[in-house]
Amino acid sequence: MSTTTHDAGASPGRLLRMTLQVYGNNKNKPEDNEAFAREYLAKVAEIQARNGMEMYQQVFTPAPYRAALDEMNRRGNRGWVIDDHDIAVEFYFRSFAELERVRRDPDFRALQAGEGPYVNLVHTVATLGWVEKYVDGGRVVNIKDGKSTYPPWSELQDLSSAFPTPAPAPAEPQ
Repeated sequence: MSTTTHDAGASPGRLLRMTLQVYGNNKNKPEDNEAFAREYLAKVAEIQARNGMEMYQQVFTPAPYRAALDEMNRRGNRGWVIDDHDIAVEFYFRSFAELERVRRDPDFRALQAGEGPYVNLVHTVATLGWVEKYVDGGRVVNIKDGKSTYPPWSELQDLSSAFPTPAPAPAEPQ
């Protein structure tokens, strides 16, 4: 099956994903953490969108889910290391300019200031990589004539084009 969601021969380009894996504050009642998360996410979604982020999402991994995964691991003799973080925050963007706009956004900074009682930032794990999507909505995507339409890894690994060009220094007064 030769299917693509893009024009014939068009590359989907590079989509970067930064993930922060964090622990929730287990001293709080679960319903307090949930109320905080729901309110926070509603506000942060607007900020992420207006600053050009492609996607923003959180993945919640409570203890029962980790235990289920551990059981799958044990039964399948997979040798996996089960991550024990409670939440993974995923940021999707094309260049670091979008991420920097979010970081500098005063509304985002104000929201972050209120995270302390709910998020334990000790031992946060961060990852950065690119995304290659091959199934979306149950359909094969980004494949043409049996081959990926993504650029070569050597091009995707080159981050020089992902960083915004610095603005020129202001002219010194005469």
